Amino acid sequence: MHYQRTLGPIRGMAMTVTTFVGTGLMILPAMSVAQAGSFAFYAWLMTAVIIIPIAFVFALMGSRFPSAGGAAHYIGKTLGAKAERAAGWLFLSILFVGPAVAIKVAAAYLAVLLDWPADTIFALSLATLVGMLIFSVAGLRHSANFQTAVVVCLISAIITLFWLSDLHVATLAIHLPSQPNDLDTMLLATGTIFWCFLGIEVMAHMGAEFKQPERDFPIALLGGISLVVLLYLATVLMVARYQVYGDELTNSQSLALLVGALLGENTQRWFALGAYIIAFSNVGTYILGFARMVQTMSTQKALPSFFGILSERGTPIRAVALVGAISALSLLAIEVFGTQMEWLIEMTNGAFLLIYTLTCATAIKTLGSKLRWLTVLATISCGAMIFFIGQNMLFALTVFVVALGWEHLKTQHPPLCNDKIHVQ
Repeated sequence: MHYQRTLGPIRGMAMTVTTFVGTGLMILPAMSVAQAGSFAFYAWLMTAVIIIPIAFVFALMGSRFPSAGGAAHYIGKTLGAKAERAAGWLFLSILFVGPAVAIKVAAAYLAVLLDWPADTIFALSLATLVGMLIFSVAGLRHSANFQTAVVVCLISAIITLFWLSDLHVATLAIHLPSQPNDLDTMLLATGTIFWCFLGIEVMAHMGAEFKQPERDFPIALLGGISLVVLLYLATVLMVARYQVYGDELTNSQSLALLVGALLGENTQRWFALGAYIIAFSNVGTYILGFARMVQTMSTQKALPSFFGILSERGTPIRAVALVGAISALSLLAIEVFGTQMEWLIEMTNGAFLLIYTLTCATAIKTLGSKLRWLTVLATISCGAMIFFIGQNMLFALTVFVVALGWEHLKTQHPPLCNDKIHVQ
């Protein structure tokens, strides 16, 4: 694979920002304040510090060993084809917990737009899912330009709100943890905040695209992550100042409620419409990405060939149907069992984090002795996040162990030489 070296530091920063800004901005600041209170500000800073070495490892792996297989490919380089395919199954398992979060956030903003009560969220979630499935089956695709445009609009809205806000009271409420219990409260929030930075694996495809990677890439990565953190910190301060946080529904609608507090109910509804479009776009990215993954695994005989068949328009219609069915069942289970959204987020975080940990650990050998300090630091950073997430890592660990056992049972079949299982 040959990458075109067209990126400079400014475009690289823009790509980094658009990678990490999306649905998370609509819910994570409020959730972090609800969890950590006045310590949320420092929880965001700590999470950012933990993320930086992990991001650099992925970028270096991508620039030196470019592959469409992404993280799974890097794991396979050191641990073998079975571990690579098990990592692919782990990516796929995120379908059971990840898309439901984005769907529920979209439904929460749709409820604001329609002025419907909380007990309609489930119905609105199903309607959003059906709409996205129809969109996918029609063979349409989200263009990169559209994705960039909606992110720019969201960022512009946050900057405008920040300029209109009176944040003096909020800044007084920022406290540095001084007691063990305070520190525990702050660390609890980092396990949720990590969701903001999912997509680090995309960095693996950026490193090889810079004109002068040794000079420009560190500037782009550090600058981009810094801008993302500043954007989230500004939102945290506004959420704290106007107290638009608390229960799950309030957290899910926090930005719309913030707009209402600053600009009135009419503007709030217009913002809710825009937020719904952005969240809908993220749901679409989830569904189409997972459908492509299911279709690819089907063609590689990891899943029944039934799901690999394309429609006349080239859409993996059966894979889309499977993803839609699993997402609907996930939403139904959440409704029946009253599952909290923060639990879903940490389960998703756990799956990604295990993949990141395996990648960073294998990079210790792959990147060589000169960069060993960075790869060891990144692996330690992953270990710290695993500690913060705690028992919610059990989902990811169970899936990976079961997938690895399944791959061992399939030893009578020759391993696939060119697995390209990747989710963006």
